[in-house]
Amino acid sequence: MNKVIRTFAIVVFAAFQVHALGLQTVFDNQKKAAFPDTCEMQMRTTVTLPGQTAQVVNMALLTAGENKSITTIKSSMMQMEMVQNNGRMKVTDLKTGKKLPAQNMPSQNPGDVTKQMGNPEDYNAPVQSGNLWKITPKDASKPTLYYSAKRKRVVKMTVDVQGTDTETLLEYCDNSCELPGTLKKTTITTKLPNGGESKVVLEVLKAKQRHVLPSKMFDVE
Repeated sequence: MNKVIRTFAIVVFAAFQVHALGLQTVFDNQKKAAFPDTCEMQMRTTVTLPGQTAQVVNMALLTAGENKSITTIKSSMMQMEMVQNNGRMKVTDLKTGKKLPAQNMPSQNPGDVTKQMGNPEDYNAPVQSGNLWKITPKDASKPTLYYSAKRKRVVKMTVDVQGTDTETLLEYCDNSCELPGTLKKTTITTKLPNGGESKVVLEVLKAKQRHVLPSKMFDVE
């Protein structure tokens, strides 16, 4: 009888091992969602706050490697261009043509959500939660990830910062896109202390890989 029990336990353990999900697999697949270092993107951000009209911001982003970018922002409130080059940034008001002196500023791409996730060693082993895998962080300041084995992507993140719950839903491009598997839409919903909620929706309208770009385009002096 003991031999039968041991054999059954080994079979169950082996089956679990086959179906278990590794953290490295999650992060390796998520890297495939990142946009190329040299890329041209068109994005639209819609911000909705309780009792206010939704604000829409259109953005064009051109990157050349990790440290050079040109961001053009147009909305009812502003029209500006930001040129970043190795940590230095120059801002131009497109309405007046006025330029601000170059200043130090970390480079950011709003379409790159993978940086928020950290690294595999920041998380505990995935556990199944419905039809998704739930991956909890070792440090509560990082988000809890929900991974779809079918999509091979993180499709939801949640985080609680000082009692404020934020949920981020992630959608990815299918094979009809020029860059399949990259981010298509992010919806961030934050529960406010007064009981309402704010919503920020980032849509990647178009993205394509670019190659060598003239360095003069990114002059910040």
